[in-house]
Amino acid sequence: MSAGPEALVDRRVVFVFGKGGVGKSTLAASLGLAAAEQRNKRVLVAEMNGAESLSTLFGTPPVGYAGHRLAPGLDGMSITPAEATEEYLVRMLRFRLLYETVFRNRFIAPLMDGVLGLSDLISIGKVLDLEWTRADGGFGPDSVGPHRWDLVVVDGPATGHGLSMLRSPRSMMDLAKVGPLFQNARDIRDLVADRSRFGVLLVTLAEDLPVSEAIQAMETLDREVDTEVAGIVVNAVPPPLFPDRSQDALWSAIREEGVLLGGRAARAILDGERTLAERARAEAQVSRLRAAVDVPVIEVLRLPGRDLAPAELRLIGGALGSLL
Repeated sequence: MSAGPEALVDRRVVFVFGKGGVGKSTLAASLGLAAAEQRNKRVLVAEMNGAESLSTLFGTPPVGYAGHRLAPGLDGMSITPAEATEEYLVRMLRFRLLYETVFRNRFIAPLMDGVLGLSDLISIGKVLDLEWTRADGGFGPDSVGPHRWDLVVVDGPATGHGLSMLRSPRSMMDLAKVGPLFQNARDIRDLVADRSRFGVLLVTLAEDLPVSEAIQAMETLDREVDTEVAGIVVNAVPPPLFPDRSQDALWSAIREEGVLLGGRAARAILDGERTLAERARAEAQVSRLRAAVDVPVIEVLRLPGRDLAPAELRLIGGALGSLL
């Protein structure tokens, strides 16, 4: 399924998914910062399941459910299923005491937690609420006036859970049939299916298992969710050893000289050989991915060091040009 002609950040909501450990949260933050700084958009990055990586990346206090400003034009928040459920039920019941009495009852609370798909549905429903929120405090599909945020970037859960989350509206519609939960699920389903408002960005590594999972996730999203993958980012790709010169000829000359010199030069050559092999494996995986999908595949080179801050996020954002 090919992406539409509009840039990814011109949609209202972007979900970022990826296998655990591929740098999904870093990419979500980088995309949000790039949209704010390069496209002058008002952006919210929302982390799911109570994650708090944004505060670490931007050097701020924890963003929490209430959220706060991370950088000019960029806000962050952390969505927890419990807080999203409480907010939704209090709004539906219109009476907090009733919620406290019934749904925090020690017998009812575990039952609510176990309702199939309810936690996922209400978590993604909170994202719909954020998309509906207006700058003047208005809320809902019929509100008018400018939105509070031009773009909501969701740092989603790991791919398997993320797919379940996007399936949850249809599951609840099949279960509920009528009533408020059915209507809420239908509103969320309509958002997810609207390719002018919603898109998915997959993040992977240039390794066999993450690439295979990204290909499978794209097929599942197309077949079972009917939403659009607008692009795949291959994160932390090993950089070319000699990016600006003829690598093979230059490396051959260095190898011959190093063998003669021995010692440190020989050890450096061994390190170089490992780097070349790692780069070759990465290139093979990226080629496999490009052959399997028909959406943009963007390579983000691995950055030196392990500490990330806004400066590094801007470097990553600079590689996302075709999404902006």
